[in-house]
Amino acid sequence: MARTREFEPETVLDAALDLFWRKGYKACSMADVVRQSGVARYGVYQAFKDKDQLYCAALKRYQQKVHDYFVKPLCGSRVNYDSLVQHFDRVLDQLENSEHEGCFAHQAAIERAGCDDNVNQIINSIFAENRRTYRVVIEHALADGEMRPLPIDDLVTFVMGIERALIAMTKQNCSLQERQDYVRCALTLLKP
Repeated sequence: MARTREFEPETVLDAALDLFWRKGYKACSMADVVRQSGVARYGVYQAFKDKDQLYCAALKRYQQKVHDYFVKPLCGSRVNYDSLVQHFDRVLDQLENSEHEGCFAHQAAIERAGCDDNVNQIINSIFAENRRTYRVVIEHALADGEMRPLPIDDLVTFVMGIERALIAMTKQNCSLQERQDYVRCALTLLKP
């Protein structure tokens, strides 16, 4: 008789996400995930097969959390320049108050995307969603005359650069004030 699953996969995914984000892929073991999740080793392997599949599932879980917290607020019908300002306030707040350092997607891109096609696909999906979302916000801001009339692809790349710079500044232990000043100056450069 086959065993029935007696746990929620999200329990394992949340534990794995926390561990992979804190420790990195190489330093995290399946035993660490079993210990932190409290789920039996057999159950973890039944649900996720191996460390690579668990890592990809944790990265997808992160993608959903990022979508809910950062992307959804930028998907309204009246997004504009102020929406971008509020978005970066959320990014700053998350980077400052999270128990994790930086962004798991960026960490995964550095650590695993070059050697794991599945991770690379997920990372590309996350960054593509960010680009599409920023594009819509920028289109609205341009239509409202709230941004300098530059080529939209250039503006999207610039805004993606702000996000990446904030993550790097956080990793370098720059103060919150320095990061706030950077965002304020960078966003001001977009104004007409």
